[in-house]
Amino acid sequence: MEGRKYLIFFVLLLLAVYCASNIFAARYYRLLDGERVKYLGLRGIDTLVAQEYLNLDSPAERTKFYESYWTDKDEERLLFEERSDYAFRHFGRSAPLSDDRIPVYVKYGEPRREIITPEKKIGVSASLVVNPAEIWTYHSEGLMFDFVRIARSYELMSVSEFGEGVLIPHLKEITSDTTIEIKPGESLDFALAYGRFRQQKNLTRLEIFLGVEIEDTTDFRLYREIGVFDRRDSLVGHMKHILAPEHGEIGMFVDESNLWLKPAEYRVEVSLFDMKSNRAGKREFSVNLIEYQDDVKEISDLIPVRLIDRAFTHEKFEKPVGRVIPLLQTTLPVHRPFYLYSEAYNLQTKDGMYRVRTTYEVFNKEKMRQEVVDVMIKDWIEPGNTAYLGAEYHPMDLVPGSYMIVLKVKDLLSGKERSAVAEFRLVAAD
Repeated sequence: MEGRKYLIFFVLLLLAVYCASNIFAARYYRLLDGERVKYLGLRGIDTLVAQEYLNLDSPAERTKFYESYWTDKDEERLLFEERSDYAFRHFGRSAPLSDDRIPVYVKYGEPRREIITPEKKIGVSASLVVNPAEIWTYHSEGLMFDFVRIARSYELMSVSEFGEGVLIPHLKEITSDTTIEIKPGESLDFALAYGRFRQQKNLTRLEIFLGVEIEDTTDFRLYREIGVFDRRDSLVGHMKHILAPEHGEIGMFVDESNLWLKPAEYRVEVSLFDMKSNRAGKREFSVNLIEYQDDVKEISDLIPVRLIDRAFTHEKFEKPVGRVIPLLQTTLPVHRPFYLYSEAYNLQTKDGMYRVRTTYEVFNKEKMRQEVVDVMIKDWIEPGNTAYLGAEYHPMDLVPGSYMIVLKVKDLLSGKERSAVAEFRLVAAD
């Protein structure tokens, strides 16, 4: 009986939504052609005003309302009407009420528009539906919009930010070589990841990435100690710093530490102590750098990162491609874009320039076979014999699951290929 009540409630809810949608659509289609363009445009700048316009009973009332809204705003009105006309003509032919590109275009104008065709996915079974997609980038606004075509219209899947307006909460070293007595207290949890890169011949750069959740930065200080031990468990590297939070008052604060080590096997201990709340945490991991001996390994790890752009946060995050902010958790909500960073070494040059082709292939791990679900290809021509490679990745409409991404770097001058692998997992958004 209880289950039947829930079923009846669910059916009634669906009927209510259906009726509301039909009423909304009926009101839209009673508008004159020019009024439809105005209404769709208004939705891009003020949804409440658009709804009030739609609910008016007569063309005369709508005209009066529209003219009143634009009083003393001639320049803004002209720009609005130009964008509304363009958006309606180019994006409103099939399903104007449900195409999310229209309000975005009206609000922000002409984007750098990347159109991704169904050939984006290859090697998949015939039963999988491949949807066209678009990426709209507004560099002046620091915004990127991901759209995927669902049925007859393009649905907004994700909005991401980049550039100077994006402040990254991070930890800044304020003193070094300071020893703090870590007292017993509550446990401090933190995120940890690392990447291996060649610094120079027979010297490897180990980058250690940390993330700490801070609820109140007032008078907050964090003591960080990193110890590196060789196979005989002898201490061969040691760093001690007191850190302070920057660019934020609450949330996850990131950190990066660099160690330069000879190619060998190591055990690394990372200890953190919250000096304000008397909380302590310790993590350790083993790392193998032997492959970098005598330049045998000619590619770094492939590191998933949160952001790569040309803005500045702190020297510790700076690389030749710009600031590279680590992504400490590789479990992500579906649709959210992220980035990838890697380095390729000992490339052949011509006139001082290298030429490489990067291919990123994404595999669905849960299929237990090599099913390529996404491919990105790009050619690079830059000076020097080391390639610093940053890439954007847009999961778009990939379903929740576990994925592996393989980077292949082909030296177009020598024909030699290098490869690196990373993994990520997509989960349903909350």
